[in-house]
Amino acid sequence: MIAKACAWVLVLMAGSAVAAPCYNDGDVVMLEGTAARQASREGDASAKAAWVLSLSSPICVLSASAGQSGRQQSNVSAVQIIDATPPENARVQLTGKLVTGNVSSYYAVPTAIWVLKQRVLSGQ
Repeated sequence: MIAKACAWVLVLMAGSAVAAPCYNDGDVVMLEGTAARQASREGDASAKAAWVLSLSSPICVLSASAGQSGRQQSNVSAVQIIDATPPENARVQLTGKLVTGNVSSYYAVPTAIWVLKQRVLSGQ
């Protein structure tokens, strides 16, 4: 009986260890991943490319649901980089404000980080 109880505790602990951290729109976060430039999908030749951070591990983001009083939870594996230009294909660590929705002239992905601090971990 004690062995079963210990086994369940280990299973529960392992399950919670792999759960993605959950952040609210507006939280200041530190994220790591690989930065890449994403070309504009618009027909406008003057539109700038956007920078996107492919996260090392997904995060959970809570945002206000459109037309509902509740909050929507989603797992995010990439965020748009705002106010920073990282080296192409470099592993970086970004600290900044997490925002959801269209926050720039080019909408790359539904979640972005408004960068306050950037640190290059490896790459160019």
